Amino acid sequence: MNLRAQSVERPKRITTTALVAPVSWIAVALLNGNYFECAMTGINVTVFTNHLCDGKSPQCQDELYKFPCGRATHVPQSDSNDVLATIRAESQVLGWLLIASIMVFNLLLICVARCNSPVSYLQLKFWRVYAQWESDLLESYMADHAEKLAERNLKSFFQQMPPEPVTTPPNQAWEKISSLYRFSTRDQYYSILHKYVEKCHDPAEARDHRMSSVRSDGPDTANPSVLAFVDEGKMML
Repeated sequence: MNLRAQSVERPKRITTTALVAPVSWIAVALLNGNYFECAMTGINVTVFTNHLCDGKSPQCQDELYKFPCGRATHVPQSDSNDVLATIRAESQVLGWLLIASIMVFNLLLICVARCNSPVSYLQLKFWRVYAQWESDLLESYMADHAEKLAERNLKSFFQQMPPEPVTTPPNQAWEKISSLYRFSTRDQYYSILHKYVEKCHDPAEARDHRMSSVRSDGPDTANPSVLAFVDEGKMML
């Protein structure tokens, strides 16, 4: 809900989260140098092998691929250690460059996003506070409402009596507040829930947003796989 809209932020957050693990692994691998040693000693690039074996034994290039395992027989150990040290140093340089480039890229991305923000700094600050409060209160309201609904159903089951009426948003309402938020300069909505609540009281759209109890007018169908947690009694991520 930052900056422009959730339609932009959600995919970016998902992509950023997904890239954290592989980028971190690559950076650590480069800083360690072991993987880079195996990769670089196994390539057949004359310019690079000449660079590594410059001033070393004549058999250096022929047995270069044996250096990481310490199995070179015709090359002095000192030459082998020098080559591996050079490769590890280059690997660490690449690792730090990767980390620095990511930091600079994120800094530029934040700066560009802030400069192109359609709202002012204070409004954006208020927006973030509102978003946090809405998220926290939504969790609280859902837990409270789910507890009351579950208590009503269990009470009705064990006491064998008609259930008390409990008002719950229909499926269409849940779908509307679960859609992606899209920023518009014409409206003053801070979330898709905010938009739904404001338009819910619009007479022209009241029919589409009418609240109702939990029931279905259609035939029973097989439970989708995404709702498997209903039968299992727990949330499946």
